[in-house]
Amino acid sequence: MKLSMEVTDGKEDEVIIRYRRMNARIEAIAALVRETEPRISGADEGGQLLLRPEDIFYLESVDGVTFAYLKEKVCRINGGLGEMAVRFAGRGFFRCSKSMVLNIYKIRFLKSEPQNRILATMENGEQVMISRKYARQLRAILKGGAEDEG
Repeated sequence: MKLSMEVTDGKEDEVIIRYRRMNARIEAIAALVRETEPRISGADEGGQLLLRPEDIFYLESVDGVTFAYLKEKVCRINGGLGEMAVRFAGRGFFRCSKSMVLNIYKIRFLKSEPQNRILATMENGEQVMISRKYARQLRAILKGGAEDEG
């Protein structure tokens, strides 16, 4: 097996695995990389689980309890909205209102609304309103992202 490593100036570390055939050794390497990914501790009716930030569409705080909304289920999570917005900002988490954090990578499309608000339609079809207090910040994030790609 050949090993190649390089230093990049990217914002996130990346591991690429190239293989001819999947085998136990390749599976073990992939599992090792996956285990180092940050997880969010949560619970649903089935018990405790660890959530990947990439699977979360948005987080919502209701009566002091934080919930993670995934494609097909909702889980109660440990941690507050502010903590999650800061901890996973590099993975697309964005505070969109006083009681909600949105994963911008799960947005299907955006629509401007009256009073400088933005309506986000998520990949699962749910709609989330981005308050005017946070709309300017989202526009800056999207503009910055577009400039980085170009």
